[in-house]
Amino acid sequence: MDTSVSPCDDFFAYSCNGWIKHNYIPQGHNSWSVMRKLSKYDEHFTKELLENRSHTDTSRGFTLAQIYYNSCMNESVIESRRLTPLYDYIKKIFNGWLLLPIGNPAAGEQNANLFRPGTFDLTDMYLPLLKYLGATPLCRILVGQDQMNSSRFVIDVKGYLSLQREYYVNDSYPAYSKKTEAFRRFMRNYSLLLGVPNSSLHEVDKIYEFEKQIALRTEDRSERDPEKNYELVTLQNLSSICPVLNWTKLFDYIYAPLNFKLSQDQVIALHDRTFFRERCALYEEYLKTEDGIRTLHNTAVWNFMWRTVPRMPKEVNEMLEEYREAELGLKVDPDRWQICVNEVQVPFGMVIGRHFVHERFNQKSKEAATEMITEIKTAFKENFASVEWMQEADKLKAIEKVDSMKASVGYPQNIDNITEENKTFSYFVDLNESTYFENALYCSEALFLDILRELIIQDPDRWSLPVHIVNAFYKENSNHIFFPAGILQSPLYHHEQPLSLNFGGIGMVVGHEITHAFDQHGAKFDAKGNMRDWWSAETLSAFEKNSQCMVDQYSNYSILNTSLNGKMTLGENIADNGGLKAAYKAFKKLEAKYSDKPILPGLKFTADQLFFIGFAQLWCIKSLPQSVLNTVLFDVHTVEQYRVIGTITNSKEFAKVFNCPAGSPMNPVKKCHVW
Repeated sequence: MDTSVSPCDDFFAYSCNGWIKHNYIPQGHNSWSVMRKLSKYDEHFTKELLENRSHTDTSRGFTLAQIYYNSCMNESVIESRRLTPLYDYIKKIFNGWLLLPIGNPAAGEQNANLFRPGTFDLTDMYLPLLKYLGATPLCRILVGQDQMNSSRFVIDVKGYLSLQREYYVNDSYPAYSKKTEAFRRFMRNYSLLLGVPNSSLHEVDKIYEFEKQIALRTEDRSERDPEKNYELVTLQNLSSICPVLNWTKLFDYIYAPLNFKLSQDQVIALHDRTFFRERCALYEEYLKTEDGIRTLHNTAVWNFMWRTVPRMPKEVNEMLEEYREAELGLKVDPDRWQICVNEVQVPFGMVIGRHFVHERFNQKSKEAATEMITEIKTAFKENFASVEWMQEADKLKAIEKVDSMKASVGYPQNIDNITEENKTFSYFVDLNESTYFENALYCSEALFLDILRELIIQDPDRWSLPVHIVNAFYKENSNHIFFPAGILQSPLYHHEQPLSLNFGGIGMVVGHEITHAFDQHGAKFDAKGNMRDWWSAETLSAFEKNSQCMVDQYSNYSILNTSLNGKMTLGENIADNGGLKAAYKAFKKLEAKYSDKPILPGLKFTADQLFFIGFAQLWCIKSLPQSVLNTVLFDVHTVEQYRVIGTITNSKEFAKVFNCPAGSPMNPVKKCHVW
């Protein structure tokens, strides 16, 4: 707290300056926040779990997790092997790299006939890349629910880039050029380290230029529109839409380990249909010349090199420091255990989450959060009565959507079902504590197979994130909200906290996720999670008008001489505003039912004031300038300071609770409301 600042002048400073003053940014981080601090506790839990050699868990998943962690921690072996694993796999996957001279361990096949138009096989080159990475420079392969028919799962084809699209598209602008120039230097230096001669570096430069061309043919996140960009095709159709790959051969290859074969009628979803066609057309042009084919080959090798950098020895990662410093604003030198914990989280999150639930999670949190969700859903439905711009018939449909919304809290019911858990880990080969590089590829391969398996098991309620993660999410295709155990912790929630702080904390998060069902993307999906026009033209027009108010509001904020992107962050801003309103409404309704006692000795706040303080303090953060800039440029969430200010300046309830005069900074006359 900072009571020297008026809450009506700057509520973020009022609520967070004290936290910012008494916290520091740890080494290796470019920011430190309440949420990140909570995640850090979970990292330490994972470290202790994986380093416990006497643990009684003998499941295959836990055994593999410990081996993988130990192989990552085995730095002496990683250093002694140097580049050998990378050389071996470049030879294994690509039959070598053309840019490496004869005599190099990973020198490419010099038979020119292999790279001539008409004889070069792009599919054969991409098959092992898909196997180990789940993606190629052309696209990424996933499985998900059909946006038009949520009762079935389909193959998803999406764009894929080494860097975020904005880096390539805006690489001439100062905010991006420093990073892209550092990235390009790393590309050259890493290539030289592997043995590429100076005379061939111009071909390395062509890799970046090709990826830039791909980026120009990739969807801008701020322009995302599932109605315009989503298209269903069959496998047979795909072969004519994008003939640069033998798609039947590709899917036969990746599904072979699952003993599953796709029919020619298999439905495939293109998520950026126009851009996908443009990327395929670009490939067709490159496949017409030997020079173009060489660039495709070099780009594929580079993609593999780039994705495996974290598993390489120090000399490679030290070369990357300049790029990381340009990207993050500081030199990154985290403890090795932090790197390895984060490596293990992805493939073995299910196992770690199971232990987290049993060893750290308070079951009272699950019960209370479940009750809270019910109350906030009720408050959200009741709020429709005051939404004047919405047609009555559409309100009834919206209420039906809230009623139909499923909620999963804490963890899946089958979290202790080791038999089910073992199905996932049946795709993992035995790991070795001396082969970290190979282990990482085996894990990546197994995870890709688990993704592909979703087409077979067709389970819309499957948890897609570890249960110990400090996050929550809404799945628009199944109209389903998820609140993992990791986010049901103090300061967001604690059973001994007053109701006001709990509703200002996790209650706002609950309201936020519910509201995502009615943001500019979620509103396109009905109660069953199907994308269709279920609003009248009048309601849709009014929604767009109110949304534009919010776009303009947030775009008028600036930080570090950079304007915020209200269009890119619209969905999250709608969710923040609607979520806070619903949580406050539910809190006031329950206030009479439960006694609410203050827990801040020496500070006299009403329960209502504590509610808003609890909300603001969720987003307390201390950041280096580059971290702030990265959030502004790339994140669909508004930078934390304006997540708080933007939301409470639209809240009439906040202004009343803190007696803010009309026209004061935190109580502007003009307010934006969607829900």
